[in-house]
Amino acid sequence: MLGANAQLWQIRLHSKIANELLNNGWQQNQVANILGTTQSTVSRWKDRPLIELSSEDDNFEIDKLASIISSNLSKNGVPDKVSLEIKIGKEFSKLNLTIVKEGHNSINNRLINSMSRIINEFFKLPKSLIPAVGINIATCSKDVKNTSEVIAFPGRLRVYEGNFLQQVLPQIGASKHLAEVLLSLRSKESNSNAIINLKLPSSAIIRKLSEKLNLEICNAPRGISEKNGEILIDNGDFGWEPSLYIAANGVNKIPKIVNELILICKED
Repeated sequence: MLGANAQLWQIRLHSKIANELLNNGWQQNQVANILGTTQSTVSRWKDRPLIELSSEDDNFEIDKLASIISSNLSKNGVPDKVSLEIKIGKEFSKLNLTIVKEGHNSINNRLINSMSRIINEFFKLPKSLIPAVGINIATCSKDVKNTSEVIAFPGRLRVYEGNFLQQVLPQIGASKHLAEVLLSLRSKESNSNAIINLKLPSSAIIRKLSEKLNLEICNAPRGISEKNGEILIDNGDFGWEPSLYIAANGVNKIPKIVNELILICKED
């Protein structure tokens, strides 16, 4: 997907975001600041048709991503700048977008940005850790009580050649099941505010991970934790895939634990 020319799809992405923000009442100078460009460039994007990519599928994927980004920007108002990295296939591009704003949404916005940044910190995942249902990551602030307030990736994360691909931004209320797992764990007086689901490896591998990082193991049938712990084991049931959940106090710790698990899997 998205062809060989990353510059072309970046131009379409930026111009699509610009047009949607302008249609939502943003000023040209605000859009220019968000996208790291000039007002004259934004004006040209407004007056010209979108650049056509190599296929309709490419156009669709870029336009979908632009709509999600512009929706998040419009919802949170004119924010402060951050760097959002987007990786698609083997191509890589940095887009200077802004999705952090001080105020009542600032904690959630910081968590969303942390989720976006850590995607590139994972080692290549072996097939033995990729569940059929797909992988997701969820996180929340310390006072969250409802699944609708937990942040996750919509539609789960894609994995390409063992690497995570962030198709869309994390969103609040995007994963009901993983949110329930996280809140179930927090109800056991856990300080963990981030969690990832993986395919369940052997008990020997889990034990090695627990011993190496001093992490507590606990059973979590259908994702409901029986006690406080960082390694949750769901052995599955009829029509229910066995799962491993790894939890941590801080979303940035999730890749470190998963990467250690990957190394242990390679040793066995």
